[in-house]
Amino acid sequence: MDVNKQNKKKVGVRQVLLGSIFLNKEVLRWLPVLGLLVFLGLLIISNRFKGEKILRQMVVVEEEIKELRSEAATIEAELMNMNRYSEVLRRVNDRGLGLKQPERVPKKIKVKE
Repeated sequence: MDVNKQNKKKVGVRQVLLGSIFLNKEVLRWLPVLGLLVFLGLLIISNRFKGEKILRQMVVVEEEIKELRSEAATIEAELMNMNRYSEVLRRVNDRGLGLKQPERVPKKIKVKE
């Protein structure tokens, strides 16, 4: 049992600061696990940063969509106003195209086969 106690030295702050911790066999045995944990930690951090970046981009795109929807509604209202019968008649008269409003209602032409 004395041999096992000598091999299992306690890891102290002094060993960590001086770097002699890497000479301890117990620490070297856990080094791959620590490396894996560090790698996974970095992976989680980078994934979170990427997610936050995508979230910020989504907010910007949503704002652009709101602006474009309101612009589309405005343009649609203007187009509906321009297509009204009275507006078309006013624009034809303003441009002097010489078109006149028909006095009679158009008739359907029926063709017999």
